[in-house]
Amino acid sequence: MNAENLMLLGGVTAFLLTLYWVRSREMREKYAVLWILVAGLLLLCGLFPGVIKGLAEAAHLSYPALVLFIALALIYTFSFTVSVSLSHQYRRNARLMQEVALLRHRLEQVETVLSGRAAAPDAGDANADRP
Repeated sequence: MNAENLMLLGGVTAFLLTLYWVRSREMREKYAVLWILVAGLLLLCGLFPGVIKGLAEAAHLSYPALVLFIALALIYTFSFTVSVSLSHQYRRNARLMQEVALLRHRLEQVETVLSGRAAAPDAGDANADRP
């Protein structure tokens, strides 16, 4: 099996796996778009290996060096995207935890006020027992 066939197989596999994970709701569409782009890139590289060879010659790089550069660039892009997404989620979770703490505090205050009213005898109830 040569590199072109391996990229073609990898592209088809990545495309099918991405569709499966999106359909089963295990992957968000935001990331699925990136993975489908990677799958498409792999498919194109497998179908048209001359394009990569032409790019390698134009950049004065060897074929394996260009493939390695592209792979590392994709890894960096995904890592950066995931890091940004995790940072947003962390901030959102912190804000939600603060809101929950404030709501819990307010609920405890309301319960304290209501339990104080229930413990105090009403003046109307005391007069109801008299003839």
